Amino acid sequence: MEHELIIRSVIVTLVAGSLSIVLADRFRFPAIIFYFFAGISLGPYGLGLIRPASLGNGLNILITIFVGIILFEGGLSLNISRLKTIRHYLTRHILLTIAITMSLSWLAARYIAGLPPEIALVFASLTIVTGPTVTKPILRHLSIRRNVKTFLNGEAVIIDAMGAVLAIAVIEYFVSQELLGISILGFLLSIIIGVGVGVVSGLSVKFLLTKRLLFPVHSRSIFTLGMVFFVFYISETLSSESGLMSVAVFGIVLSTIDYKDKEKLLSFKEQITQIVISFLFILLSAHFNITKLSEQILAGMLVVAVIIAARFPAAFISTIGGTFSLRERLFIGWLGPRGIIAISVASIAVIKLKSAGMKNTEILEILIFMLISVTVLLQGMSAGFVARRLRILVEGDRSIIILGINPTTLGMAQRWQKYQNDVLFVDSNLSKCMIAQKEGFSYIHGNGLAPDTLSGIEVDNYTSALASTPNNEVNVLFCRFIKETYGVSKLYVILAEKAGEELAGIIESEGIKTACIGIQKDRAASFFSVIKEYFSVKKPTIREITVSSETFIQNKPGEYPVPENIFILFVVRNGNNCYVYNDSLKLQKNDILHVIINDEAALQQLDVFTQA
Repeated sequence: MEHELIIRSVIVTLVAGSLSIVLADRFRFPAIIFYFFAGISLGPYGLGLIRPASLGNGLNILITIFVGIILFEGGLSLNISRLKTIRHYLTRHILLTIAITMSLSWLAARYIAGLPPEIALVFASLTIVTGPTVTKPILRHLSIRRNVKTFLNGEAVIIDAMGAVLAIAVIEYFVSQELLGISILGFLLSIIIGVGVGVVSGLSVKFLLTKRLLFPVHSRSIFTLGMVFFVFYISETLSSESGLMSVAVFGIVLSTIDYKDKEKLLSFKEQITQIVISFLFILLSAHFNITKLSEQILAGMLVVAVIIAARFPAAFISTIGGTFSLRERLFIGWLGPRGIIAISVASIAVIKLKSAGMKNTEILEILIFMLISVTVLLQGMSAGFVARRLRILVEGDRSIIILGINPTTLGMAQRWQKYQNDVLFVDSNLSKCMIAQKEGFSYIHGNGLAPDTLSGIEVDNYTSALASTPNNEVNVLFCRFIKETYGVSKLYVILAEKAGEELAGIIESEGIKTACIGIQKDRAASFFSVIKEYFSVKKPTIREITVSSETFIQNKPGEYPVPENIFILFVVRNGNNCYVYNDSLKLQKNDILHVIINDEAALQQLDVFTQA
């Protein structure tokens, strides 16, 4: 009977998790809310289909292993090169968050919720984590500056690992009744050994993965997953409770591998992580005694309010002197949803503290569930609204996929990235891909129309696509393919020659805009034929021109009097909003045009943009 109960609990949890993922993707709603509902409604205090207690000690083991996978995937998803630019502010923020949030959380739990000092300290140690499992989905659909996203994602991964180790160290201190100094040393030792094992293991596995003959391409993900468990085990053997830190650092080190290999690993790991998170969250939600929620609702809400407010001073102080605007610092202070790590470690805490004879430990789970629910619902659902009100949303085309590597698109991409927008090149010519890599760009080598070319790439991160090969048909079909397959709606094409009737019909029906040559529709020569010879021998000369002529902008889109040898690539508006120039874009005063100058004689004609 017990065996059947375990099987039923696991199967029902997996089915409920998969359905929750589908619903969250369908309605673009935080999946964690569906997990809550599924766990509580199907658990012992609902329909009774899921019985976490039937797993016994296995629940603790599952929590530890699954949390390790989550932290590894979070570390792997980071971009180290971007983190380096903000590392000082991020380090300062994490340390201040630990100090300020823990202090205020302890005071709130002690004097508002009435928790005993030791239980209040355990609770305070759990409140510092934010978590990539809830932060990443919220940020994915927000068009804010790349540095802000990097800061929040980096914080979520690093503070998750540190917070988990810290919370477990605090729990062990009360359970084992060790001296405080010994517990602090144990915590520091766990951090040091975890980081050390993670770095050494990460560098070793990275070296092995670069030896392409050693591991078949399709086996690398399985090998890496196996190494996650191995790294966790080695670290735990050397120092108890250091495994979570080690796998997080292991993931961060591996995030520096070649872009294409990393994306393939991420695709595999993200699917596993989604299942792991849904399984763990539903199981822990089912373990939660919702009948006791009403007893703590008022005090709990006040405690949650204090914790939310505690984030603002840490965010403001840590970002002093940085590249973040005041509005962006307010947004960073607002967005700090808690996730799976907090509730996972809270469950471990309740189990261990109960076994040590402590009473009223269930209040920990109640307060953590309230903290997660309120922050995910309130901050997750309001993130877009707050970003709009603070006017930090970046408009325009932002991150872009470019089909076709040539001097023109490379020159455009170099300028495009200066505004913190990502560029991903796709080309079937390997030598051109190597040129893009040398220039520091990410690329995919393959046929842009093949379904597996972009597999493993987080296309959700890209808002626009520009097709710029010499083949009209390939350009148009690529735009249609990426729209139908991935939902990218901002599509641009550079036509090598006037499109035929069939292609023109596809361009119109799919909403594809003609880039760069829209202003030349009445000219005999096309964009490519005019500049092909010039660009085949050297890079294009790109200049920035600010539009100040009222007469110039009064023209209709596509009819601006641009000199013959000047081609507009893209437009920058309001400081950092980038738009691919196309035949329907209406220019505005003070727009900055990034233009190609085909010859020196054209320089004398630039005053057409600026003369009053």
